[in-house]
Amino acid sequence: MINSVCVDTILAIETSVPEASVAMWRAGKRVFFEPFSSDRNHNSMVFEPLAKALELLEGERLSLAVVGTGPGSYSGTRIGIAAAQGVALVHGCPAVGLGSLAATPVARENRGEALPWAVGDARRGLYFISRITAGGEAMAAELMDAEAFRGRLAEAADRVLFTLDDPGRLGLDADTERRVVRTTPEAGLLIDVWLGLAAERRDELINQPLSPSYLRAPYTSKAKAGHPLLRKG
Repeated sequence: MINSVCVDTILAIETSVPEASVAMWRAGKRVFFEPFSSDRNHNSMVFEPLAKALELLEGERLSLAVVGTGPGSYSGTRIGIAAAQGVALVHGCPAVGLGSLAATPVARENRGEALPWAVGDARRGLYFISRITAGGEAMAAELMDAEAFRGRLAEAADRVLFTLDDPGRLGLDADTERRVVRTTPEAGLLIDVWLGLAAERRDELINQPLSPSYLRAPYTSKAKAGHPLLRKG
C-alpha cells in the first residue's frame, strides 16, 4: 500500500470545465499556475501548460499528481485523468482524484459552521446538490426533481450556494437565484484541498483507482437492428 509520506512536489490538473488549468506546488509553495480556455479541445490544449510545469522539475521527480474528477465535461474530465495517470506513470508516483466542486474559490473561502453547497442542473428535469464537508471535500451529488430542489434551498437560507452553471438555468425564484454564486474550479485549489486533508484520508485516496465523478451513470444507446456491430460474422 502506498502512503502519503514525503509528498514534496505536487502537479494538479483541472479540465472538467472549459476554464481549465494546470498548477504545481513545490517546496512548500505554489510555483506554477496557468489557466487556459479549452472548450472542446482539452486533448490538445492541456499539453503546453503541462509541459511548462514539468520543466520546473529540472530532472527531479514528482511526488504526486492530483486531478479534478468533475462533475463536468465528460471528455474533459477523462482527458485530465488520463494525463495525470500518464505523468504519474513516468515519474513513478501516485495519481489521485478529487471532486472538482471542492476546488473552487467559494468552497475554499466559506468553511465556517454553515458549509457551502454546490448546486447545478443535472439535465433531463433533475438538479443536484453537493455538500462541501468540514474536511474540504465535495460529497457525492444528490439528484432531485425541481420541486425538491427548490424546497431544499429554501430550507437552507444560511448556506452559501455556488454553481458552475448559469444560475438562471436553475429555475429558482429571484431571491434564491441571487444567493447562488457562479464560480469555477482551479488546479491550484485542488492542491489546497489535498494539503488540508487528514493523513488517513490522503492514504485512502492514494490507494483508490481514478474515476470520473458522474452526476449519473454514463448514458449509452443500444445499436439499432441491422447495425454492423450486431451482424454475425
